[in-house]
Amino acid sequence: MVMSPEEYIRQHNLHSIVNDVLGEVITNMPDDPISYMVLQLAKTPLAPKSATSGNQLESCLQVALRAANLRKSAGKPLTDAEKNLGSSLVGALGIQTQSHEAAAMRSLEHSRRSSAATSSKAGNKLRSAMMMVQDQVKHPQVYSRLVKSKKAAQLLLQVALSMTTSTIDNTSSLIDETMDGACQLLEADRCTFFLVDDDELVSKMARGAGEIRIPITTGLAGHVATTGESINIVDAWQDPRFNKSVDMETGYRTRSILCMPVKFEGSIVAVAQLLNKTSGGPFTSDDEELFEAFSTFAGVCIRSHQLYQQTLYEKRRTDVFVSILRKLAHTDIRNMDKTVDQIINSIKELLMADRCTLFLVDKERDELISKIATDAGSSEIRVAIGQGIAGNVARVGATLNIQDAYQDPRFSPETDKRMGYTTRTILAMPIVDHANEIVAVTQVINKEAGVFTEEDEELLEYFSLFAGIALSNARLYEFVVDSGKQAMDLFNMTQGSALGPQKAGTAASFFGLVPNKAELNSYDQLTLTDKEKTLIRTVDFNPHVYSLTTDQHQRVIPLFIEIFNAAGLIEKYRIPVDALQRFLICCKKKYRMVPYHSITHAFDVTQTLYLYLYVYGMADLLTEFEAFILMLSGVLHDIDHMGLNNSFHFKAETPLGVLSAASGAQSVLEVHHCNLSIELLSIQECDVLCNLPKDQKKEAFKCLIYNILATDMAKHKEYVDRFKEMAEEGYDKSNAEHRRLASALLLKCADISNVTKPFDISRLWGIAATEEFFVQGEAEKKNKLELTPAFQKEKGVELAQSQLGFINFMVKPMLDTCIDGVFKGLEPFRTILTENVRLWEIKLEEHKRTQAEAASNTEKKVVIDEGSNKK
Repeated sequence: MVMSPEEYIRQHNLHSIVNDVLGEVITNMPDDPISYMVLQLAKTPLAPKSATSGNQLESCLQVALRAANLRKSAGKPLTDAEKNLGSSLVGALGIQTQSHEAAAMRSLEHSRRSSAATSSKAGNKLRSAMMMVQDQVKHPQVYSRLVKSKKAAQLLLQVALSMTTSTIDNTSSLIDETMDGACQLLEADRCTFFLVDDDELVSKMARGAGEIRIPITTGLAGHVATTGESINIVDAWQDPRFNKSVDMETGYRTRSILCMPVKFEGSIVAVAQLLNKTSGGPFTSDDEELFEAFSTFAGVCIRSHQLYQQTLYEKRRTDVFVSILRKLAHTDIRNMDKTVDQIINSIKELLMADRCTLFLVDKERDELISKIATDAGSSEIRVAIGQGIAGNVARVGATLNIQDAYQDPRFSPETDKRMGYTTRTILAMPIVDHANEIVAVTQVINKEAGVFTEEDEELLEYFSLFAGIALSNARLYEFVVDSGKQAMDLFNMTQGSALGPQKAGTAASFFGLVPNKAELNSYDQLTLTDKEKTLIRTVDFNPHVYSLTTDQHQRVIPLFIEIFNAAGLIEKYRIPVDALQRFLICCKKKYRMVPYHSITHAFDVTQTLYLYLYVYGMADLLTEFEAFILMLSGVLHDIDHMGLNNSFHFKAETPLGVLSAASGAQSVLEVHHCNLSIELLSIQECDVLCNLPKDQKKEAFKCLIYNILATDMAKHKEYVDRFKEMAEEGYDKSNAEHRRLASALLLKCADISNVTKPFDISRLWGIAATEEFFVQGEAEKKNKLELTPAFQKEKGVELAQSQLGFINFMVKPMLDTCIDGVFKGLEPFRTILTENVRLWEIKLEEHKRTQAEAASNTEKKVVIDEGSNKK
């Protein structure tokens, strides 16, 4: 049973000890008035209010000693402080009568008149007496502290045993035990535990309340975690670091706070934040010492748990890794699609991610290719290397770990909007082969819990080594098989007439293998909607919906076919549907992934030609055959465009530029487009002219070449002037030269018709063209060529201004000449153009106004800053 200090004093009869000691003092100082005061003190029983400890006796003796020493200043009047001393002495002991107080004061006054020798002797004896009494009085205090320490030690041992015996593989159980122990040991009402996890604090709340992650620099806990300093707040609401809003929302009143680190071998592994001492007072220094002892056990338990969890995680990850590699090793490399699918599924399983995309590198076209599954089969996505997140990784060859996709400028949220999906985190990494060349890029999306970590990056990097080998082997197998087929086709071709149409030999290899039956079937499953079939016959049709950056771009093939079918050309010229499909698919593959001159542009031009010819009556100006060839010209007119104009090829002395310069041809790209068109139409499986008579087929090539060469913008004025002269003379349909020129001008109008489409469609074309200009501008800088001013991004040319310049100097003069002269049926397009000019002018005025306001605000700020500096 624990003995109280009062009981200790009573049992040990401390009053008797005091009387004995003071009696000795009185015997030696019979005439000293201070003996009277001390005697009265010794005889006075302890007041009830002083029964809590032996401190009262100790205080009395200390005051008495000081009173004795006052006699050293004998002969001087008592000061106010000295007078108060007597009152304090009497009041401290509960002596309430006037007689006692007066006696004490008289004693002090008389002590001044006593001799110095007597004073010194009495003082020394009294001091010795006091030390004896102090030793006895302190015993109950020491005893009390020992009892309290024993109790704390027992509780600490109990808590430590509880933590060490908790289930080591259950984080919640361990933290709950730790928080309960801290609350019990320090008599706290609540406790919050923060585990240190790299640059975050993982908050473990009350039992069952879950967890919260915050930056390691946040709040009181963050300060303790980063500095290692303890924080002891007596009144939280009076401390500016405390956030009162939490209390206001929850109705809980935080008073005292003790926030201390939990360490293991000098490193902070956690932070404990205890609230509200249950006794109502603040946390004391004893509490801090006690928690420091407690934290030693807690630190060991937490670190042991972390090491166990890490070991367990490594084992599980190793098991998964081995299992995945086993699956990959048994994947049939004879099928590239299966290999890609296995790699994608393996990465998702390995990193516990929601989605994964694998982009294969197409070096010849400087693009990334990805196949995705659709309801109608497989769909292909092409991304230019350098564009977007995957393209950037392929260009730079470095990993990208994006923790918030919507905050990264390289991420396009358009796909999320279409798919109803939300991309949060992205991990993109290059996959290299044995020669350390990038063969693919993997883009992993949305880790199931949290963000992708450095461990995820390391794991994916290890896996990518095996994935790169698998992809290289699959590609090598494809190459061997394809080479064998091409060799056989070339051999078969040499067995026939040298003048006959080519098999899938050299020309076919240039375009890639001719699409097989399976690929044709995948397109056959793409059925157009009635809405698409209706819109394609109008000017409101939006080709951007089918651009290569969307998941709808495969539908351009059936849309092309629908256009040719609507024009009656398939039936009229007996075009095999399989040949038309192969022709269009090869064209699509050969058009590059550039911002403007892509397959989407070719489709837009072809659809516009369909409108000109068969909706707005321009077919009446040509023969049916010429209209057919003009439609083919729309498909082929920019095939394999690199996004760089003729001037660049000459300045950079590219192979095409050097060849053109040597041959004297100025239309570098247009000649290139013609050559590829002829090669493609010479492939038997892609020959859409196969049922034409020989003479008519020869004429078809002549018309095709004439049309495509006319699209050279360097010869724009020459063609417009010739057409104007012809129109002034009067258009004669029987005149072959008139028809040839009309055909060329219709293609030229269609080629730059994007400004004559509804504004929202036209604006997107303007953005695409501007982006392509900037690509060339960067290429000019990279190759240290003469810079084209309009192609320099830093010049900051406003889109509205550039579009108005293009319309006023190029499009409108040509369109006015054509419509006023011969193409009167195209008046609706001029009406749209006029409206677009008006809208662009509004945009330009808004831009100028915004710039003026910005300049004005900047000027005002400069004036204010200058004024402040003068002060």
